[in-house]
Amino acid sequence: MKNVKTFPKLVIAIGILFALVGLGTIGAGAYINSFVTEQLTAQNITTPDDATIPNTPVNDMATALSMANIIQHHAADRANGLTYAQMGRFAVESGDPAGTSNAEEALLDANGSPVPNAARETQLTAAGLVTSLSLSAMAIGTSYGVMALGLGFALLGLVIAGLGYALLGLITPEVAKRFGIQPVAG
Repeated sequence: MKNVKTFPKLVIAIGILFALVGLGTIGAGAYINSFVTEQLTAQNITTPDDATIPNTPVNDMATALSMANIIQHHAADRANGLTYAQMGRFAVESGDPAGTSNAEEALLDANGSPVPNAARETQLTAAGLVTSLSLSAMAIGTSYGVMALGLGFALLGLVIAGLGYALLGLITPEVAKRFGIQPVAG
């Protein structure tokens, strides 16, 4: 009889473990969400007038993506649609954002050195900002998924623990009596 009670107790323990892991996972997701939101808020970024979400502090997934999109749009306008990799390292006399990577064709400064392509530098900065904002939005979205997964584990744990307790009631007269059922082993 003692060995028969071991299985339901093990099922209850596994259910409790699942529930605790679920609660921990919810906590981890909430922490990640809070951390990323604090970091975005600390940057004190506000979307510009022409963003999809205008004049709004960047502190959540939607505003981070809106800001990333408008940065990419402005950088593309400045570079005539060219990417960082498509631009030359040096500026040219005509001011074309494509520039050149040939130092002999480059615009020269007062010291005779090639002038860096400012449009290319803007694209590099924009790429870094867009990547950072996109990763922040992805981290926030992932934190929501982690919290949902944690909730699922917690609920699954409660169900498993409940099944274990029901099994224990079926084989233990004291537990069965509490629920008004007839135990299998009497």
